Amino acid sequence: MNKNLTKLLNCYKGQCARASAQPCWLSQGRAHPQGVNLHGFFLSEIGLGESVRLLYHALATQDIHLAACSRDLGHRKNAPEFTDIISDDAPYGVAINVDSLIGMKGLRHQICRSKTNIAYPFWELDTIAPKYQGYLRRYDRLWAPSGFIAGVLEDHGFENVDLIKQPIQVPNQDPTFFDPKTKLNILFYFDFDSFPARKNPEAAIHAFKAAFGREQDVGLTIKTRGQNDHGRRDWLVRQVQDDPRIEVIDRLLTRDEMGQMMEAHDVFMSLHRSEGLGLGCAEALAAGKVVIATDYGGSTDFITAQTGFPVAWDRIAVGPEDYIMPEGATWADPSVEDAAAQLRSIYDDPDAARARARAGFGHLKTEHSFQAVGRKMSEILRKDGLLQV
Repeated sequence: MNKNLTKLLNCYKGQCARASAQPCWLSQGRAHPQGVNLHGFFLSEIGLGESVRLLYHALATQDIHLAACSRDLGHRKNAPEFTDIISDDAPYGVAINVDSLIGMKGLRHQICRSKTNIAYPFWELDTIAPKYQGYLRRYDRLWAPSGFIAGVLEDHGFENVDLIKQPIQVPNQDPTFFDPKTKLNILFYFDFDSFPARKNPEAAIHAFKAAFGREQDVGLTIKTRGQNDHGRRDWLVRQVQDDPRIEVIDRLLTRDEMGQMMEAHDVFMSLHRSEGLGLGCAEALAAGKVVIATDYGGSTDFITAQTGFPVAWDRIAVGPEDYIMPEGATWADPSVEDAAAQLRSIYDDPDAARARARAGFGHLKTEHSFQAVGRKMSEILRKDGLLQV
């Protein structure tokens, strides 16, 4: 229990926002005009920040008044796109809070009871501690970003759940689909400060080596950052020294640099043990890349045998040091052998791989585009009488 508490505090120090002296979603009075206040880390480069920005873009495709209410995340504030859009107050009658399940604890006393409050919670485990179930029950509705999260919420007895798939920025024009030239370039990324056991970098490297014993026309890029490496950084250095086909990029990249890095690769690999969403997989599909991913978690909404290369897995217990509140939780242990076979299949049959990448892009456009998700949110809000029909 003490170790868990220490890990939780470290997580807050590294990733979670300091409490605002005057939260913008608190309002005096009970008369609110129709519209949506969207609360989240608008100015942060972390995944939760990207999620709330994408939701804003999706809602903006509809005839809805919007306020972007930003919470401060201290030193992790490297996404200035919304600087001039941030609202100083939250005037509307609907409040949507985007945060991790852990973050919902800090928001529990900052819910304005004169508004309709909707949580958009991210979580990666199949269990929710009773205390955190209580925090979620303070909300009028729960919007689940993925089928995985919706299932976990429903398994814990929540009946006020709507599946609102995370919107993804899908280009209007088709990208160049999987077109390796002289070399097959594979990308994998993770953050040392965000529970690397969940991202499972060791499996990615082992699968790469198993798939391509002697081939020199392949490469693996490992993109990482963060401070809490617990010896994994030294291990990565040894892998590069042992295999010059592996490259490590160990620094913070801007949004544009991340996009350029994605564009320079042919395959995105995620051998995660769990994903609440799997934003990296979705962004890779949107860029026309081939995606190989563990067939578990939120990424299964868009990575199937028709749209990518799902990897078989076995269910294992979450280790005591692997994630917050692991008691009784399980997640996936992806098969390195199957991942290697999938990589080999991509290498040996690029035409079939390209067809799956094209299908994956089409799926995103239909199910996860700003227009598609914005329409779904608008329909639910109007059906519930929260917006004018």
